[in-house]
Amino acid sequence: MVKKVTPGEITGWLNLTAYSKFYDLTVEEVISEIEFRVMFLIDYDVSDDPELHWSKIRKGLLNEIKSGCILSSEISNKPFESVIDDENDLKETPEFVHFRINGRNVTSKNYDRRPINEELSKGDAITPFTLADLVSYHKHYTSSKHIESIDNTPVVNNGRIFSCVSAVEDRSEYFEDEIVINVNLASFTDDELISEFKELLREWREELDIEEPEPNKQRVGISTIKKIISYRVFPFLDLMLWEMVNQRKISHELAARVLYPLDGDEIVGGQQIKDSIRPFVERIIMDSTLQQLKFYLKKNDYLKNVRLSEVMKISEEQR
Repeated sequence: MVKKVTPGEITGWLNLTAYSKFYDLTVEEVISEIEFRVMFLIDYDVSDDPELHWSKIRKGLLNEIKSGCILSSEISNKPFESVIDDENDLKETPEFVHFRINGRNVTSKNYDRRPINEELSKGDAITPFTLADLVSYHKHYTSSKHIESIDNTPVVNNGRIFSCVSAVEDRSEYFEDEIVINVNLASFTDDELISEFKELLREWREELDIEEPEPNKQRVGISTIKKIISYRVFPFLDLMLWEMVNQRKISHELAARVLYPLDGDEIVGGQQIKDSIRPFVERIIMDSTLQQLKFYLKKNDYLKNVRLSEVMKISEEQR
């Protein structure tokens, strides 16, 4: 039988006052902080990455939070460093670093020597084609015998030399529903590129028989950003991390007690945690709430650099 969680086990390290740091961050920074927390709460398939000991990583992060490190910038790389055994402690990055990208093993030589400023910006739906993607696609096409090497000369089989380099063409399980494109930034204006991209989207969906997903009916806006504070999202995420590390469940009543102490301005009970607050936080982790919020900011980019404290004032004025 699992031992019941007592208030002292949580109140001994959860300092609500410390989370006031988020008020001084911009909305864009707050979203990045949520993404950082959520990364540790996803239940990964460890068979895909046996080298990553997620239980140790989560424990390392929780220990950092308990010591008072609330922002990701304060936590740095310590949780990841905790997975290395003392006798195998690495003084520097090894020459070869192994990754699993798009379902295939890829090795990078001198990985840490690549300048960070070579990276391009990326979005959620649109990302630059990377060297890892190039290697992965090459392996896919060579293993499928579309491309062979004969006397060090690449041979494209079946007259495919002008075929689109797109895995949807072959329905690869690792590149499902992807299209690889070239974008000529120098010769066309932004409006021209956007107009053409919209037209091509319709054509690609018809040609590949991939329907546009139904839009998320969940409404996202200023009130959603406000809930990040009013629902105590960051300390709640840390409580969920504690649950994962300790393999124990915090009751709704206890969560209400530690997140909304009686000496505060707001009175919240276990039923409200169950019906509203916990489902909202879980949707951020597993559902599309976070994605929808990020696209909302792209449409209302004036909010990106507004501090969270100012957004709270805007929300109050709109009531």
